[in-house]
Amino acid sequence: MNANAPLSIGGNQYRLISADGHYVEPGDIFTSRLPEKYHDQLPRIESFEEGDAWIGGVYENPSPFGWFSCAGKAPEDMYPWIRWEEVRPGGYDGKVRVEEMNADGIDAEVLFPGLVASTIATERDPVFHLALVQAYNDWILEFSSVAPHRLGAVPWIPNRGIEDALAEIDRVKDLPGVVGFLLYCYPNGSLDIKPEDDAVWEAIQDTGKSINIHVSMMEEPPHLRPPRSAAMTLPGVGHFYDAPGRMLQFIFSGVLDRFPELQINLAEVDCGWMPYFQDQCDDNLLRHSKSQFRDHGLSMKPSEYMKKNFSASFITDPVALEIRNRIGVHRLMWSNDYPHITSDWPESWKTINATFANLPEEDRHAILCGNAQRIFGFGQ
Repeated sequence: MNANAPLSIGGNQYRLISADGHYVEPGDIFTSRLPEKYHDQLPRIESFEEGDAWIGGVYENPSPFGWFSCAGKAPEDMYPWIRWEEVRPGGYDGKVRVEEMNADGIDAEVLFPGLVASTIATERDPVFHLALVQAYNDWILEFSSVAPHRLGAVPWIPNRGIEDALAEIDRVKDLPGVVGFLLYCYPNGSLDIKPEDDAVWEAIQDTGKSINIHVSMMEEPPHLRPPRSAAMTLPGVGHFYDAPGRMLQFIFSGVLDRFPELQINLAEVDCGWMPYFQDQCDDNLLRHSKSQFRDHGLSMKPSEYMKKNFSASFITDPVALEIRNRIGVHRLMWSNDYPHITSDWPESWKTINATFANLPEEDRHAILCGNAQRIFGFGQ
């Protein structure tokens, strides 16, 4: 079969699923949906001499979005500053997104936020936060409704109180296109798991859908954090920095013993680091368990929880493909990150055919399609 042949999804036959794509939200995503009393607190897109950018709310300085919508451009035409008219319409129009997916040979796509993420995650007023969450969730559900078997929506879990989180999960869980739930901060409102969060984990486990952490969690806007290392000056290099700690939080808090069927997907964190981390966690647990003060009460080794309860996606990770059996083929998912600067759109199949050339067909299908279809329920 020609890997670049035109797609036919009528029978729900999937060959390529991107486990991590993105919206480019319009400037009125909040102002068109929230009462006027909030408008002074909301970010918006305005024009500046260099181009258009988000400003207001968490954005004390203009935040341009050119690198968030430059897929398919020649490298010399990729700039941080662009005008809104230059944004690819598939970032904000579901019908056009399907056409852009067809151009790249993508059968289905799981979609995550663009620049609005920090606005929602870091708002501390519970009432305002919930209003932002619901405005975002309503917009993405409208986006995916044009082709729910192809556009996977991941609604936001409110993170300013358990009752709001439970109510929002219940409101959206059965709507067309919903394939998982998005976690940027724990439901209790902090970056530490607390006992009261159990009600949310139980509710999500009952849906059969996954929790999704995209790159990292946050409780304050990223631009207000001090740099974690010089590596952060190269975007994307540190995408896996936050993920290991989140895995350990879920494991050592006992969440995965209390809710053993809970699935947690780590989006856009790469995968080649996983075997090293798994081995080190097991080794350290066994060494420290020699001490009478180190009884953690786990029913399995950390690596066993990781392989059972966690999946992850990568854009380009040749190392992960080489050591896929150490990681667990069933955990790996490919993504094209469209329409961000890291995407190979509309030539994703060229990169795939080069980097997956030596993989057995069974492994190739699992990573490119089968795992995402199972985890996100496409075609079910």
